[in-house]
Amino acid sequence: APSFVLCSAPTTPMSRYCSLALAALISLPGGESLLLPAPAPHRAAAVAPLAARRVSMAYNPQPSKAKPRKAKSKEPKQKVKGPPSAAAQLQLVPEQTFYEAAPSITETIIPGLSVLTVVGIIPFGASLARQAWTRYKITNKRLEIKSGFQGKEVVQVTWREVVDVKWLRRFGGAAGDLVLTLQDGAKVEMRALAEFERNLNFIMAQLGDGVAADSGFPDGPAREFEERVQSGEEPPVELPPLSETEPAPTGA
Repeated sequence: APSFVLCSAPTTPMSRYCSLALAALISLPGGESLLLPAPAPHRAAAVAPLAARRVSMAYNPQPSKAKPRKAKSKEPKQKVKGPPSAAAQLQLVPEQTFYEAAPSITETIIPGLSVLTVVGIIPFGASLARQAWTRYKITNKRLEIKSGFQGKEVVQVTWREVVDVKWLRRFGGAAGDLVLTLQDGAKVEMRALAEFERNLNFIMAQLGDGVAADSGFPDGPAREFEERVQSGEEPPVELPPLSETEPAPTGA
C-alpha cells in the first residue's frame, strides 16, 4: 500500500522537496486518483433537515386524569311527580274555625270565693283578666292562644307539631286543662277549656297517626261522649259549613 507524506507549507527545503515529489506523482499516469475528492456541498446541508425530522419521545410518569367530556343533550328532562305528601294535601284544604272563645267561666268560681279573704283578691283579679284577654282558637289546621296584657301574646301551633297530649277534667267535664307536647320538647298549656269533651274529641282527630292512641285516647268519659254522639244525644263533632260570603282564612 502506498504511503503518504504530509507536507507543511513550502517554507523549508524539506517542504519544497515534498511539494516537488507530490507534483511528480500527480503527473504520472493515474496520479489523479491520489487526490481526495472534495466534499459534496449538499451533504452537510442534508444533515440538518434529517436531524430536524427526528421525533423526540418522552415518558410522562403522571398522566392526565382528565376524562373526555360527554356531549350534553339539549332535550328537556321529564320530571316524574310522585303523590303529594300529607303536608301538601293539608295546604289545599281551606282553614275553618271549630271553636273560638275565652276560658271557661268556671275558673273564676274558686278565686271568687277566696275574695272573702284579703289574699284571695289577687287570684280573683287574675282570673277576670284571663276572661277578658285570653282567647282559644281551634281550627282544622292549628291551635291559636292569645294571652297576656290585652291579648298581645300570640302562640300558634300546627297539629302536625304535636307529639303528645295530657288532659285533666274539671267540674265534672264542663271544663278541663290540656298540655300539648311539641316535637322540639316545648309545651303549650290550655287552662279551663270550655266544652271540653267536644273540643278534646276534635283535637285528637286532627293529630298525626298514632298520637291520640299513644296519649291514651279515648278514655272512659271520651267513650261515653262518643256513644252519646252516635245515639243523637249530642250533635256530631264536625266543622261548620264554609260561609259563601266570607272566604275561609288560610294558614300553615
